[in-house]
Amino acid sequence: MDGYGSIKHIAKRVDSLRREYSERDARHQLVTDARAQRIDNIAPGSLPDAWPRPITANAIDNAARQLAENLAALPSINCASGTANTDVAKRRVAKRTKIAYSYVIDSGLRKQLPTGADWYITYASMPIIVEPDFKRGRPRFRIENPMGTYTECDRWGAVRTYVKVYREAAGKLAAKYPEHAGAIFGADTFNKACSPDALLEVVRYEDAETRVLYMPERRDHVLLQAPNPLGKVMVAIAEKPKWDDQERGQYDDVIYPHLAQSKMAMYGLEATQKSVRAPLAVPEDVTKISFGDDAVIRTRSPRDVIRVGQDMPTAAWQQQSLLAEEVQRGTRTPRAASGDIDASIITGKGVEALGAGYDTQIATGQLMIGYALEQALELAFEMDEKFWPNAEKQISGVINGTPFEEKYTPSKDIAGSYRVSCSYGFASGMNQHNALVFLLQLRGDQLVPRDFVQRQLPMDVDVAELQRQVDNELVEDSLKQGLAAMLASLGMMMQQGMDPTQVLRQTAELIKLRQRLPFHEAYLRAFEPKEEEAAQADPLAAVLGGGPPAPNGPPGLPGTAPGQAQLGPGGQPDMMQLLAGLTSGGSPELSASVSRRVPA
Repeated sequence: MDGYGSIKHIAKRVDSLRREYSERDARHQLVTDARAQRIDNIAPGSLPDAWPRPITANAIDNAARQLAENLAALPSINCASGTANTDVAKRRVAKRTKIAYSYVIDSGLRKQLPTGADWYITYASMPIIVEPDFKRGRPRFRIENPMGTYTECDRWGAVRTYVKVYREAAGKLAAKYPEHAGAIFGADTFNKACSPDALLEVVRYEDAETRVLYMPERRDHVLLQAPNPLGKVMVAIAEKPKWDDQERGQYDDVIYPHLAQSKMAMYGLEATQKSVRAPLAVPEDVTKISFGDDAVIRTRSPRDVIRVGQDMPTAAWQQQSLLAEEVQRGTRTPRAASGDIDASIITGKGVEALGAGYDTQIATGQLMIGYALEQALELAFEMDEKFWPNAEKQISGVINGTPFEEKYTPSKDIAGSYRVSCSYGFASGMNQHNALVFLLQLRGDQLVPRDFVQRQLPMDVDVAELQRQVDNELVEDSLKQGLAAMLASLGMMMQQGMDPTQVLRQTAELIKLRQRLPFHEAYLRAFEPKEEEAAQADPLAAVLGGGPPAPNGPPGLPGTAPGQAQLGPGGQPDMMQLLAGLTSGGSPELSASVSRRVPA
């Protein structure tokens, strides 16, 4: 058939996209050759045969790698929908967050991001492919090289068509698709079979209806075709901001200044070589010239023995310096980023000003990559629920240094909730110290809750688990403070007639148990009431205010407050408090007072 979805119609659409993106493809190839130091592909004959490679550092490659390393951090992932107010809802959000992290961990996305960030900077896009792993029964992410990719998007930015064109050896293709080996090698009545090392062009096409893999050089022979079960393209693309419909990498305009800088350096090397090997000028009375170390030239005018000078003009050195500055400016890499600051003394404000533009690039790049990762995770949730709805799955990983292990069923735990938030923190691109101080100031003035601060941290954070650990630590610290206060009051307890040996024995037991148990469990075991002590307690005396006999002292009396067993019945004053006194004039004075003391 030749209608929509036929290979003939698909091939026409692909050819149309390739013509539309031809200018971009030329820029991609140009910057690839520049980073690979294939100068002859860009400017043939510009380098001498003795020096086939530039003698200057590859500023484009160095700048791309440095910026990619700063940009490749993994954002924090959160599946909160904004309505998780109950504990049950928060647990569901925490489980979906762990599921999202499991997709990232199982796909090795942390390892792929440095390369993907490099492609994003160099080629202005970074496609994230969401693929089903039927062997393990879960989605996986794969970051693809944007060279040879072509996309069509709707007016909201969603990908409608995705095409990838690449070359692969005929032998590898035949091993993957042995049923098409004859068509791959091109063996027929009129053509001789190609060698297994021959590179053949392969096109992978995907839209909402179909997915096709075919070979244009073999009369559009189809290797694989299947309907799209999800009804959407499973691709999310991070794109650099652009002012027109063309994708432009960061270094497209720096290639020729970089080549000019390399050529000027080559001229300087050539001039130095010619100066060293310049002809020797001698006076007319020299009839014999000796060469080598400690050679002697006999002449009456030794000052006239010189080499013919070939000095580089001053303008050439100035031009080389201007070209270096242009390359630095074009790559948008400040000298402060590499530690090369042209100043003997510089303040912190100066370093911050030099790196401000660099931080802006990182913040913008993280914004675009984070948005693409959100789309990829939402596609992964949808794929997981539709492909394996009732399969119970075991996931594990580490979030913020805390291992987790969960079981989930997509139809129950995802249940159509695909919303994901990826954030590098609202202070993305800021200096980390400034961002931390800013967050602490907001928190200290009660402008934001603690949950907000935790979610803005530039690291993998399971907020629910993190807050649970913080709460446990606070309660445990309070428990330790209470124990320390009780031990500090032992002296007062002894003065009031109480025996502190039991508390000291229990504290020693706590230290012993702490060697193998958590603090709260050791505390419960050490201070657990003994059975014999519970049996000795007199319920009636407890009701009346008395208690068991105090060690080495009289029994507790009804109505006597703790610590007042030495007083009269009911805590009445003793004789010392009833003794008569004398005034300053010698007159007798009788007084009585009652005081009740309760130990702290």
